[in-house]
Parts: sequence; structure tokens; C-alpha cells
Amino acid sequence: MVAAQLLTEADIKARTRYDGGFETGPLSDEPDTAIYSSQHFKALGRPETWDVALRLWRLDPGKAQERYDELMTQLPGISERDDVASRSFIASENDIRGVGFLDAPRGIVVLLTCGTNQCLSQDDANSLAQTIYTRIKTLLPTTLGGGK
Repeated sequence: MVAAQLLTEADIKARTRYDGGFETGPLSDEPDTAIYSSQHFKALGRPETWDVALRLWRLDPGKAQERYDELMTQLPGISERDDVASRSFIASENDIRGVGFLDAPRGIVVLLTCGTNQCLSQDDANSLAQTIYTRIKTLLPTTLGGGK
């Protein structure tokens, strides 16, 4: 599973009503590997506050819990919500809204960040996170019965 499978330009535009284009590709923070994948939706001709970024970690369940906990301590303005997947939080800093979640049965951690011009409200970011989680459940069905 790679981040590009989980969110599309059409998903973003349907939620945020953005009418511009995006340049897409992996983020430059670290290369994609078997356990990490990213996708950057860089709004063409617009400042960073119009961008959306998705980071995905696929780990064994214990390591996924550790990664989720690390994100909880590294990001500003964290508020745990637990309304997406097994556990989730929202984060905010200046012009960026974020949603992170842990899908414990699948060992997946996702961090979505969205500029405040693209995601006018936290609800926009939450909706995109739900779209991502729905796609994960479709791509990786589990018979464990442990997911929401």
C-alpha cells in the first residue's frame, strides 16, 4: 500500500471545492520504503496554505502504536479525539490543520496535514482522514473484527 492510493485530487476537490491544480509526488522528508510512504498535493501557483500532505507508516501492531504515540508528542496543538480508526487526534499550528490516526489491527499510522486555505475547518481535514481510512479498509480487509 502506498500513500498515493489513499487520497486523490478528486477527493480533495470534492470536500474543499478547490478549483485549481496540484503537482503531486512524494514529500521530500524521507524516501518511500516498505514501511513509509508519502504523497504531497502541492497547489499550483498558490502558497503552502493550499497544500495537502499525507504520510503513511505500515508497521507491526506494536511498532505502529509506538509511532502513533511519538506523533502525539512531536506535533503541536494535539487533541485526542478517537473518531477515526482505533485511535485518532487532531493537531493545529498556525496555518496547518492535521489529523493522525492509528489503525491497530492493520498496523497502519496515517498523518494528514492540510493548509488552512484548503481545509477551511477542522471538519474538512477530518473528512479527508475518514476518506483515507475507508480506502484503507477497502484495500486491506481484515477478518480480525477489531477495527471500527
